[in-house]
Amino acid sequence: MTINVNLVYIFYTLKENGLLEGIYLAHQWLSTLESTPRDYGTGDLLFSADIHTVVAISRKPGCSLTELATFLSISKAAVSKFVNKLERLGYVIKPIAPQGGRAVALQLTRKGISAVNAHSAFEKKVFGPLRQIEKSLSQSEYAAVARFLSLLQKAVTPE
Repeated sequence: MTINVNLVYIFYTLKENGLLEGIYLAHQWLSTLESTPRDYGTGDLLFSADIHTVVAISRKPGCSLTELATFLSISKAAVSKFVNKLERLGYVIKPIAPQGGRAVALQLTRKGISAVNAHSAFEKKVFGPLRQIEKSLSQSEYAAVARFLSLLQKAVTPE
């Protein structure tokens, strides 16, 4: 199913069943997109968390595991698990940081850089049309969507 078919189905659902059902369908589509491992031109299937870890290291080269965990808003144990996997697959190296000790200064390999570039192309292909739709909204349409999402978040967030 292509993105266009998904969007047509979502818009049909909105008309027939309302905004919440449309949001639910969009959520399902995005969840499937996030949970499907992909090959970013390296021959390995990477899950969303893996490639997003690689992308984060590309944005913070030389960062420590603690800094990366903070940047990704996940635990140091989780980031360590992802980084160890990515090191084993050849995307990341963990040289000792200049200050020495046990700290590492995470760096991408050529394979890691290649995966970041392929991920960027993937994001443009998949999310580009959605960003175009967003850009086409008038200020009042954008404000209405933002208000609805804000109210939705407040309604589902426990106090």
